[in-house]
Amino acid sequence: MLHSDYNFPLIPILLGTALSVNGLRRRSLSPSGAAAAFLTGVVMLSLPLRTPGISLIVFYLIGSWATRAGRRRKVTLEDGHDSTGAGYRSASQVFSNSASALVATIVWGALYIPGFPEARIVSNMLGVKRVPYAQNAWCPLDSRVSGGLSRSLLFIVLGCVLLL
Repeated sequence: MLHSDYNFPLIPILLGTALSVNGLRRRSLSPSGAAAAFLTGVVMLSLPLRTPGISLIVFYLIGSWATRAGRRRKVTLEDGHDSTGAGYRSASQVFSNSASALVATIVWGALYIPGFPEARIVSNMLGVKRVPYAQNAWCPLDSRVSGGLSRSLLFIVLGCVLLL
């Protein structure tokens, strides 16, 4: 039975499923890569703050476009490259490309989303007081929130897209 305060993340699950199935169907993701993309998508899209989810979708779309645009060159540069030239990213490639954004998203959620799993542990490990996020109460980019930690975590998330 679900707790009455629990909001089932239907939209993140649907978007994560759509992106991973699309990547699997286009052969830009292996089955393990599609599973990793699904898990990453659900986590990053589940926050009430939309920045991580939107940056993930932008990262996915730009990365897919870049892979299609550079197919021939990628075949010559990558050992064991899929002979169809589709990209075929594995789970390790998906996680290595999204790891910093995924970790920053999880830490941001643990510090600022009430009821987030393991929030107290993360807060104690970092020595930071948890500040419940309320859209109309404070801006996540405000450098005064947690000594600028919220801002830094969001810049890490956005940096994944900018460094693509």
